Amino acid sequence: MATAGDVIKSALKEIGVLAAGETPTADDSIDGLATLNRLVDKWAAERLAIHTITRTEWTITSGTGQYSVASGQVVNVARPVFIDHVNFQDTSLSTTTELPLNSLTDDAWAGIRLKTQEATYPSDWYYNPTYPYGTIDLWPVPTSATLEGVLYAPAAVSQFAALTTAVSLPPGYEEMLVTNLALRLAPTYGAQVHPELKDRARDSLATVKRSNTRLMDMSLDAAALIGCGPSGYDIRTG
Repeated sequence: MATAGDVIKSALKEIGVLAAGETPTADDSIDGLATLNRLVDKWAAERLAIHTITRTEWTITSGTGQYSVASGQVVNVARPVFIDHVNFQDTSLSTTTELPLNSLTDDAWAGIRLKTQEATYPSDWYYNPTYPYGTIDLWPVPTSATLEGVLYAPAAVSQFAALTTAVSLPPGYEEMLVTNLALRLAPTYGAQVHPELKDRARDSLATVKRSNTRLMDMSLDAAALIGCGPSGYDIRTG
């Protein structure tokens, strides 16, 4: 299995900085690791560069509507850039049933006048990607003491802690890391980039993004159905 150091070495070979059998200097390795981690950090903000979704549960406190989201926070998961779903479940039921909540846009959240309104169960959620931790608001504020929240969020590739850190990623990622890192490092060394390398870097990123594309359930705004029926438009007759 390749390591971060192997990726850096391969990238330097791609741009002709290293020849066969040569190894990077300590300084080159340190700089290469920093550049590699900046690439990984960038891809964390690109939804299709993320290959997996995590499911995280947390305890909903009666009378509390807002929860912090990050490692070590109430919702203990790496701070997400994207959230796919927020659900809740009632642990007092004989069979735990997970129920979906509706997501609110910035405008919809701003339009709620009574943000402290309470109810037994929430019906909606709003995510504010504050930093260093994000915040999830549940509305109405739930009063039940037996609820758990369930968060589904894409989990970005972790940055590499050291040169010896293994590259344990799905097919396609190693080629994407090597070729795109080579493009990033080339200006530092004044290296000329061959057009084929640019094509490979672009193609490898596109391949990973295609493999990370997920099917989605089709949804329809209820307002679009207004006017349908006997007196409305019929798609079958035009």
